[in-house]
Amino acid sequence: MSRNRHRFSLLAVAVAIALALAGAALAAVMSHGSANAATAIKVTEREYKLTLSRKIVVAGTVTFTVHNAGQMKHALAVAGGGLTGVKKLASIAPGKTRTLTVKFSKGGTVQVWCPVPGHAALGMKTSFKVGSGTTSVPVGGVSTTPDTSTGGDAWG
Repeated sequence: MSRNRHRFSLLAVAVAIALALAGAALAAVMSHGSANAATAIKVTEREYKLTLSRKIVVAGTVTFTVHNAGQMKHALAVAGGGLTGVKKLASIAPGKTRTLTVKFSKGGTVQVWCPVPGHAALGMKTSFKVGSGTTSVPVGGVSTTPDTSTGGDAWG
């Protein structure tokens, strides 16, 4: 009887360890690829270029950390991805950094630009994709070259 109790105890410990490892793995997957996890995009602004650290994200909360590396004031505007209207970040002085957090409710193309009059027309605009799924998003190897094509009305 003691031998069976010992085997049962070992089996119970093994099951507990397996469940703990499975829970940790699930938590890691959810934090890296879930639509509920916050995503960060670094934005660098300078005359007359706007660069993003990521060009693909999943729908959900995104925090833009915007650094003005230029010599004049800039700002940031974002539209698309299910946002209601245009979300804007007020003027950013040279050398300063500000943040803007938004929640994208659906997939699609999101336009990002500097709303200071004339800046988008001079090249301070780009776009990125919002995926509606919860799959993992590639972090590296994505081009961050600004999109200088015309973007219609959304480009301020």
